[in-house]
Amino acid sequence: MSDPMRLLPVRRTWEWDTYHRIRREVLFEARGHRSYDRSHPDEMLPSNHPLLFLDGSDAVGTVRLDVGGRGLGVVRLVAIRGDFQRRGRGRAMLEHLEQYARSLGLTELEVNSAPDAVGFYARLGWTLVDGDRESPLLRKALC
Repeated sequence: MSDPMRLLPVRRTWEWDTYHRIRREVLFEARGHRSYDRSHPDEMLPSNHPLLFLDGSDAVGTVRLDVGGRGLGVVRLVAIRGDFQRRGRGRAMLEHLEQYARSLGLTELEVNSAPDAVGFYARLGWTLVDGDRESPLLRKALC
């Protein structure tokens, strides 16, 4: 049986609307912030890859992969819908993201994590590089 979970590059209007809704609800509104900017210019840079994570036909998460130089990818704005959290979707999304990053020729990923997510990343093999920052920096080599 094939994996019903997949990453979908965001291109169509419904995909953008869903992508922004999930990010706004999970990363901003749930944390008491109201300053979400769906028109931020970084979303449209050719080196950045906004992605929806689908479980079957349900959009359950979002992530953006920014491609830098020297094989480095920067993972941004990781969000799993509240009704799908703590059910393995975050782990699955990052596993799919690693495959996607490899397909782009990337050899290393880094993320500036929310402090309460450091343990999550560590369990997935990420290494804490700088934990003294407001958003701790973690890295993972892609083998």
